[in-house]
Amino acid sequence: MLHNEARKLILEAYDKGVSVKEPAKSFSVNTCSIYRLLKRRNETGSYETQTNLRGKKPKLSDVDHQHILSLLEKQPDITCLEIIETLDLPVSIDTVWRFLQKAGYRRKKKSLHANEQERPRCGAEEKRLERPYIWIQGK
Repeated sequence: MLHNEARKLILEAYDKGVSVKEPAKSFSVNTCSIYRLLKRRNETGSYETQTNLRGKKPKLSDVDHQHILSLLEKQPDITCLEIIETLDLPVSIDTVWRFLQKAGYRRKKKSLHANEQERPRCGAEEKRLERPYIWIQGK
């Protein structure tokens, strides 16, 4: 892959009337690469690399991000699976989990109040919390 400076030099040489073979030999690239570069410059007007088109596209859009955050504000003890089911997202639990971590959220164990605590000495039945964790923002 050619850097933008090399691309600029190749195009300047071509514009001065140098054949395609000479810059191809001096920059150690194939002549087809130079023809592709010329075609891109003619079609788009730019010779620079298109870095925004690289990599895997995100599964969650900005709209999905906003929906997840608003849902989290309404219900801080929601699970990732419930977020996916509520918003009907075509992603995995790990995808939602990673987004929440990047957004600055982390899970914290829900504190127990006196009536929710297990007290076998009082003779009450042992109860487990349905949602033992909540999402909080920050460290």
